[in-house]
Amino acid sequence: MPVAAEVTTLDGDQVRIDVTVPEDEVRKQFDRTVKETSARMRIPGFRPGKVPAGVVIQRVGREGLFAQTIDRALNDWYREALAATGVDPIDSPELDMGDATEQGVAFAVTLKVPPTPVLGTYTGLEVMREADETPEGAVQEELDRIREQGARLEDKDGTAAVGDFVVADIDGTLDGEALPQAQSRDQLIELGTDRILPEFTTALDGTKAGDAVQFDVTYPEDAPEEIRGKTVAYSITVQKVQEKVLPEVDDALAETVGFASADEMRTEIEERLSAATAKMVEERYRRRVIDAAVAEATLEVPPVMVERRVEEILHDTSHQLPQGITLEQYLAMQGQTLDQAREGLRADAELSIRRELVVEAIANAEGITMSDEEIEARVRADAADAGRDAEELLDALRKANGWDNLREDLRVEKAVNLIVDTATPISPEEAEKRDAAAEQDEAPADAEAPAAKTPAAEKPAATKESAATKPAAKKPAEKKKPGAKKPAGKKKPPAGKPAAKKPAAKKAATSSAKGSGTAAAKKPAAAKKPAAKKKPDAE
Repeated sequence: MPVAAEVTTLDGDQVRIDVTVPEDEVRKQFDRTVKETSARMRIPGFRPGKVPAGVVIQRVGREGLFAQTIDRALNDWYREALAATGVDPIDSPELDMGDATEQGVAFAVTLKVPPTPVLGTYTGLEVMREADETPEGAVQEELDRIREQGARLEDKDGTAAVGDFVVADIDGTLDGEALPQAQSRDQLIELGTDRILPEFTTALDGTKAGDAVQFDVTYPEDAPEEIRGKTVAYSITVQKVQEKVLPEVDDALAETVGFASADEMRTEIEERLSAATAKMVEERYRRRVIDAAVAEATLEVPPVMVERRVEEILHDTSHQLPQGITLEQYLAMQGQTLDQAREGLRADAELSIRRELVVEAIANAEGITMSDEEIEARVRADAADAGRDAEELLDALRKANGWDNLREDLRVEKAVNLIVDTATPISPEEAEKRDAAAEQDEAPADAEAPAAKTPAAEKPAATKESAATKPAAKKPAEKKKPGAKKPAGKKKPPAGKPAAKKPAAKKAATSSAKGSGTAAAKKPAAAKKPAAKKKPDAE
């Protein structure tokens, strides 16, 4: 290993890493500096890049070349120290430069790391779970959607009403002159839809074939420039009125969407919606359980972590936009500025970090680990589910340096399963009664509750990696099963061992109901490089 690193835990969620770079590594980097300098030098009698090392040292000076070496290599050594220790800094490092000679380099960095939560009860939690019942009317809505696909238009003898279609000739003028973009013939207009201006529906409601109507439309400030804030006079002549006719739910309709009969179509819809409902209920329940454990923990999330997470979300969003669309343009289409988007993301970013840190702390408290054999077995199972070659997937995972990330994902998933498996589901009615009683009994204490506790609200919150909603659980009743571990205070990592795991590896596991192991194995991700926010400078 090029560098040796030792971690010492400090107060205030800080660690100090003492880094020692051996002589052979320093000389290797010094030789690299000499070679790179030689490639840039132009000295008569020597071809480019062929200036001997001795000449380079004589011209530049050994001291100057060594200073360049330190300046260039220091950040690499710092990164290697982070990788070796597993420390994940949340802010720029403070550098303390020690001895720096060609015989060896020593320096230390002081880093702020993620805080360790003080855990409360996290097993035996009572958490609300809805019944696995398909919402009333859902099957009929799906049948209606299929009927809409098979709808046809038929001429109507009476007058047009909302929901009908009008075939008409349209003429629009601006300041008495024909407006080219407001001219159309045999235009099909659906009354009442949000795809047309409400003035059109109002003017055409009650008309019949041969009728002509005139009306004005004053366009708002967000309209195209040529009509912004201006009034266009419209004259519309109705050619005919049509109504939409929906097919009956019968075998003929079923055949148009690939079923043998209407009964088979209805059964498939019922089964599909039932499975989707059960999955959704399970995901919501698991998220509520996680949030119930989070609500029991005491934790203050540093603002710098929140800001970094917000920027990660915005960065990911910008890379998912269609080519040619900037993040600012996308937000403008949503009626937001970049600053407004940042402000709107902060609460959800903090909640997602809170979840990750609490679940990781539970994994540590329970001593949860993942062996290489367990990881390989999971990858092979995922490969079989995805129809991929297991050896190919394992090889890709190792080449992408995703093995340790997957280990952490699966370790966190185990912790989530522990919390969920030991929880007790209760009905919405039971949860409401329990929470009402708890609020009445604890009303005076609520005013002095630690600010670090997660609000016990039943309001869904969106997160990164991805943006699934996660309803936060109401505060669970105090209940703990025998054998559950509950740390008395903050746990500090021992010197020489990783002070903090990288939160990036845990996002999926704490933000989805089933953890991130499967997803990570199906598509190995590139390993996250441990980089400092700011390059430490040699003094």
